[in-house]
Amino acid sequence: MNGLAPMGPPEILTSLGVSFRLHKHPDVTSPLEVCAALGIPLERTVKTLAFVTTEDRLLLAVLPGHARLRYGALARAAGIRRGDLSPADAGRLARAGMQPGGVCPVSADRAAMVVFDRTVSGLGRVHCGSGRRDSSIEIEAAELIAAVSEAATASIVSLPTDGSA
Repeated sequence: MNGLAPMGPPEILTSLGVSFRLHKHPDVTSPLEVCAALGIPLERTVKTLAFVTTEDRLLLAVLPGHARLRYGALARAAGIRRGDLSPADAGRLARAGMQPGGVCPVSADRAAMVVFDRTVSGLGRVHCGSGRRDSSIEIEAAELIAAVSEAATASIVSLPTDGSA
């Protein structure tokens, strides 16, 4: 390695020519804190959960902010066993140009597997992590998906049926 920090998601999106807005906010980690800081509903957010496989490969699950991940469905979509998933730690995220609480599906880790829930494409304009805890990206969901080459799409979430998160 050359000792340089990897590019973060905003720099990667810019290099791809993708249109987005970067919103600064207080250093927060939970989706609800981000929503409060930006004055947006949870349903207008996309959260990215980061895992590592037994081979230290990064696996990013991308889902609506108000949805719950179905771990077995994610593992099947990624072609691995559920038991082979572990939460990514801060050091692993740093190697991908991100911090915990700011994870984005756009990553400097070219070997990362990314699985979008099938509902994300229909969300319109959303807010997602920027790689940092002190800012968020506002972007069209379809453009976010298009910016991640070789991403998979699968049904990996449970959505609330009563409108609650």
